[in-house]
Amino acid sequence: MKSLCIGVLGGSGFVGHHLLPHLHDQGHHLRVFTRWPERHRDLRVLPGLELRAVDVHDEAALTEALRGCQAAVNLVGILNETGHTHRTFRHVHVDLPAKLARASRRAGATRIIHLSAAGADPNHGASMYLRTKGEGEQQLHINGGDRLDITILRPSVIFGPGDLFLNRFAQLLKWAPGIFPLPCPWARMQPVFVGDVVLALAACLDRPDTIGQRYCLGGHCRFGS
Repeated sequence: MKSLCIGVLGGSGFVGHHLLPHLHDQGHHLRVFTRWPERHRDLRVLPGLELRAVDVHDEAALTEALRGCQAAVNLVGILNETGHTHRTFRHVHVDLPAKLARASRRAGATRIIHLSAAGADPNHGASMYLRTKGEGEQQLHINGGDRLDITILRPSVIFGPGDLFLNRFAQLLKWAPGIFPLPCPWARMQPVFVGDVVLALAACLDRPDTIGQRYCLGGHCRFGS
C-alpha cells in the first residue's frame, strides 16, 4: 500500500474517530481540518497527525491546507438544519463539495473519497437531506472535471461505538418497549457498522478500480416495511 498525505474534512466526528486510527495504522500521513483544534486534542494521540485550524468553507484556506496532500476525504454532513449559515443542507452538502473539488485541483490533491448517503438523488431524493447529498455528488464531478479521481460512498445509517442515531433509538425503546420508531410508515433502514464503512473507505484509497464509482453500503439487517 502506498503511503499518502490525506487531508480529512470532518475528521473530528463519529466516523472520523474510527477512520483516523485505521488510516494511521496503514502508514498514511493525516491532516485533520477543524475550526476548533483545541476541542479535539484527543486526536493528537496518533503520532504525526496534524490538527490544523481551517475553516473548510473558506475555499482559499482549504486550498492552502490541502497543498502537499495527495488525497482528500470528506466526512462532513449534517442531519438537521439550524439558522446558522454553516448549518444548512445546501451550504454543507452542496457548496462544500464544490469548494473541495476546486481547492483540490488547485492544491494538487487528485484523489477524493466522499461520504454521501444511501438514497442520495438530486431530483428524486425523499428529503432535502438526500436531495442535497445528491447535488453534492454532482458538484464534485462538475468542479473536478477530469482532473480528480473521485469515489463516492453511500452508507445507510451508520452505527457503532460513539454513534448518536441508533443510541437515541435505544433510549426511545426504553420508554416504548417493542416499538421501533421510523420517520415515516414506508421508511427502511439497513444500518451499517462503522468499522465496515472504515474498511470500505480505506480500500478505495488503495484500489484504482474504485475511481469514478459509487458504492452503496448497508448491513445485513433491514428495518421497516
